[in-house]
Amino acid sequence: MERTEPLGQNDWWATGDTPVRRDSRVNYLVDGRSTMMMMCRHFMTAHAYIYLANWGMTADMDLIRGEDHSAGPEGSPERANLIAELQADGLSNADIQFWLTHELSVKAVLGYAVSKGVEVKVLLWKSPELFSHNHPGEAQQELEAVGVTCLLDDSAMGIIHHPVESLHQKISIVDGRYAFVGGVDPLTEEKGQFDRWDTPEHRFSTPLRRTESGDTPYPWHDAHAIIEGPAAGDVEYNFRQRWNDLVQRHHWSEQLLIPAHPNAAPLVSQSTIQIARTIPEHTYQFEPMIVRGIAQHYAAALNNIQRFVYLENQYLWLHAFSGIDIPFIGNDNQEMEQNIRLLGDALNRGATLSIILPDHPNVGRAFSDAGLQRLRDEAPQAVEEGRLQAFCLATSIKRGDTEHYRPIYVHAKVAIVDDVWSTVGSANLNNRGMCDDTEENVAALDSRLAQELRYLLQGEHLGLVGADDMLYLTRLYAGKRLSRPQEQRALNIHHYLEGLLSNPLAALQLMHERAWENLQRYKAKQPLIGHLLPYLTKAEAEQQELPFREEHGWVEEPLPE
Repeated sequence: MERTEPLGQNDWWATGDTPVRRDSRVNYLVDGRSTMMMMCRHFMTAHAYIYLANWGMTADMDLIRGEDHSAGPEGSPERANLIAELQADGLSNADIQFWLTHELSVKAVLGYAVSKGVEVKVLLWKSPELFSHNHPGEAQQELEAVGVTCLLDDSAMGIIHHPVESLHQKISIVDGRYAFVGGVDPLTEEKGQFDRWDTPEHRFSTPLRRTESGDTPYPWHDAHAIIEGPAAGDVEYNFRQRWNDLVQRHHWSEQLLIPAHPNAAPLVSQSTIQIARTIPEHTYQFEPMIVRGIAQHYAAALNNIQRFVYLENQYLWLHAFSGIDIPFIGNDNQEMEQNIRLLGDALNRGATLSIILPDHPNVGRAFSDAGLQRLRDEAPQAVEEGRLQAFCLATSIKRGDTEHYRPIYVHAKVAIVDDVWSTVGSANLNNRGMCDDTEENVAALDSRLAQELRYLLQGEHLGLVGADDMLYLTRLYAGKRLSRPQEQRALNIHHYLEGLLSNPLAALQLMHERAWENLQRYKAKQPLIGHLLPYLTKAEAEQQELPFREEHGWVEEPLPE
């Protein structure tokens, strides 16, 4: 039975760590192109300091690519519009000249900031060689060569830690006024398989994402957020705690310590927001030594579901993962046990749930299958009525006379409840995101914001919006400058999506129809429309007479390029 009691402002939040704020703003960014563009522009306009903490980083990775870098020949309307946009975003003439004439890699942009007198500090997880997907020591050397102060954080090492614990936050702070929180690291993983820069089109193959060997990495879907106002100071507070704790534990020079800075001035805002963290036991010595704010956010929000919940996540694990990819090995995770129970309760009250998962997670495919099956067991009537839908994403290309398919890696960590509450961050729906890794999310109570995030995501997945139009729409929602034609185009797209997607249950039905239509197209070797496919467990894939490999999934492997 659907709940009818009104929910108050205080029914959504975590306690014991960062404050709930009504004087700050958040806007959401979908995929690497828009995220890295926003980051790059803020890095280049920094005046005092830039702080970054990341799971991984590739120093020579390009943040800006293709026409976003130069936009046509000198004197062309495209170049003029880019320059006007950069000026509107606060870049000086010297900044714009650098933008147009230099590579815009991580180290080049951060080195440019250093050359202007900006203090740049980077904190990277010192990942163990056994689990490493990048080389933090190499990144440290390259960053230090351009004047960046970079520390490798070994706080997750030791026998008292979870065996695969990582420092998983992906955060940036600029002058205490702006902060970025989400799933996007400025990283191309070792062997080039996963490049975090991608567009909403998620092309099978593109020269903008070439590796040194000439291949295109897997398409990569992600989400991030930019925060303005005093809440940006809460992200900085987390960075300062981690950085100073590391410096003090190693007895490094006190000159490395970061002082507290005043919070940014309050802003007029329609949102109520809170920064939330996961800090595992034994990792740091600052107070509080154990933080479960993200788990608190999820527990509160899932308990508040009245009509629907929309989820995107890399995982859906009930069991705790400790390096062995067998779902019945490992104890149930208390926080995920609660999350799945609350989702089941909502489904049994008549709510609708949709979740997007990767067909080929790097680990734990069987763990997600088991979590999804547990959810189906909790709410069999919802399954029967079609109110529990799981999807994955793929892209396709025609080579010769045959269509070929490639899974899109879903790395976004998104939740939207009833178009009123939303969260984006680094925390996955598993033991690691909820309690065993260091994570950071932002959550907001704002119906406009939640609905606009859903429009961006569903518009992309349904194939309703192209890459440039997604960028215009993102800038419109964030209140950024657009040319008059771009602004009109963005408004037209918004109204188009609003007409199709404003009813969330009708939007879910569109997703369901598109996914199963695409499955038939997949079987017939026809191009996909959009990216949606049904998420199929091993048993379901075999029932559809599709080949399935536990370590990969069922969507076809890419051809050699």
